[in-house]
Amino acid sequence: MFIADKPVMKLGNMLVIADMHIGITKDIREKGILLPSQIKTMAAKLNSLKKQTRAKQLILLGDVKHHIPNISWQEEKEIPEFFSLLNFKKIILVKGNHDGRIERLVPPYVKVKKSYTYRSYAFTHGHRKIKTTKNVIVTGHNQPHVKFRDEMGATYLEPVWVKGPLKGHYKEKNLIMVPAFNELAGATIVNRDVLLGPIAKCLDKKQAHCYLLDGTDLGTINDLKIED
Repeated sequence: MFIADKPVMKLGNMLVIADMHIGITKDIREKGILLPSQIKTMAAKLNSLKKQTRAKQLILLGDVKHHIPNISWQEEKEIPEFFSLLNFKKIILVKGNHDGRIERLVPPYVKVKKSYTYRSYAFTHGHRKIKTTKNVIVTGHNQPHVKFRDEMGATYLEPVWVKGPLKGHYKEKNLIMVPAFNELAGATIVNRDVLLGPIAKCLDKKQAHCYLLDGTDLGTINDLKIED
């Protein structure tokens, strides 16, 4: 299900990614750090994974664009270019909270939806409640990371998958939180921060496990708790 060392899921003939935040380099540039466009690199990674896994369809779990609510000049240019570089012709874009008016930037074959279901899975960005009969809810939005502190007091962050049961409104369902595909997109530190969105807030942290991208099971969120 999780592709080793990549923030990518594979289900059937589909690849699933989250949080691309195309346009974020404009904000970073305005803070004095000049970075190249990320779209060619991200498209090349996805095309390579498509070939390796023989996937035919791509699901984007929201926040394809970065700016709220407007569309920046960079997004106006780069989002159409990004889709033109992809070898996928079957693409589902599940809208995130950053994706206002994204319909005008994507080609006609990209199907824009509020949520999407496949087998026992419901796909949604994670910033709003959904009603579903599916057993597993898959979200982006949190861009989950774990913070570590070593014996010398140095700290560092690692992106993680989070998988565990839900409580409350979503009792008897399970959640999978997908790491951000764009490593520049920021982080929710799941072993320190309050989780974002009405679905993630129902996660049972006593039972939910964190997994590094290489598949290492780090234990539960509560086992990993850290204070600043």
